[in-house]
Amino acid sequence: MNYYKALTEHLSDIELEPTETSYFSKPDIGLDPRLFRDGRLVPEVHNGIISELHNHLKLGYAEPDAWTRIYLAGSGVSYRWAAQRDPADLDCLVSVDYIQFRQANQEYKHWSDKEIAAEINQGFRNELHPRNESFMGTFELTFYVNLNPDIEALRPYAAYSVLDDSWVVPPSDEEAPFNPEWDQATLSDTEKASEIIKRYTIAMSQVKSAANDSMRLNAEVALANAVHQGSALYKDIHESRKSAFSPSGQGFSDFANYRWQAGKKSGAVNSLKKLHGMAEEASAKFSTETYGMELPSTDTLIRRSAIK
Repeated sequence: MNYYKALTEHLSDIELEPTETSYFSKPDIGLDPRLFRDGRLVPEVHNGIISELHNHLKLGYAEPDAWTRIYLAGSGVSYRWAAQRDPADLDCLVSVDYIQFRQANQEYKHWSDKEIAAEINQGFRNELHPRNESFMGTFELTFYVNLNPDIEALRPYAAYSVLDDSWVVPPSDEEAPFNPEWDQATLSDTEKASEIIKRYTIAMSQVKSAANDSMRLNAEVALANAVHQGSALYKDIHESRKSAFSPSGQGFSDFANYRWQAGKKSGAVNSLKKLHGMAEEASAKFSTETYGMELPSTDTLIRRSAIK
């Protein structure tokens, strides 16, 4: 199988699909009653999150309760919870004490903090997240280890310590910033996404109607170019947002976060994400068909070599 065949096996129509986002909505008066009562986390949620995380970590690591701190963060625990999709997002940030981790797990003593965080996150994505797509029948619960264990330095919308049952970063009623220059910049993202989707749609039609191999190959090349450009723009918007939630960023009011949220609202982010997914899926399928397995990333190879 060649790459173009892998890419064109499961083509689908893509359009701009605007998504509701709480970012541009008015803050609610109170917190999500499914999560909080009188400003404290509901016991069922509190116990369920700890149980899900620790039971998962105990399958691969020793003494997770000694080196983890657990925080709920993001819009789901802020005053912007009401506009969330169904199921609602519930983000759990896990801080790791890397010194304690290595003491409890000697086989990782030569691993860097970055390698340890990446390894744990991979386990979250592959095993823990699929089991929590409907946490308590209401939330899509996701877990993530940040390299920086200082939650306040990440500038979250709000952050609640599950273990301490208290606020680390209390929620605020701050509204989305108004900046005409930002609107122009995000409009440019939408226009670029629209142009990429247009070229993708034309190329997809040409692939399906090609009268000979030469015409099909030309169409496949045009299709691949559109998919890769869409994937690159998605990664730029997505990766840039990470800078907003870092010691050098401004969190909620950072342009990179505004850009991401505006892209969700316009539909640019969702459409580009589909193209990014197509590129990733085609690459994985091509690797599997060609080499008998999906090729691991460079980071994965480094982590594997470090543990030997």
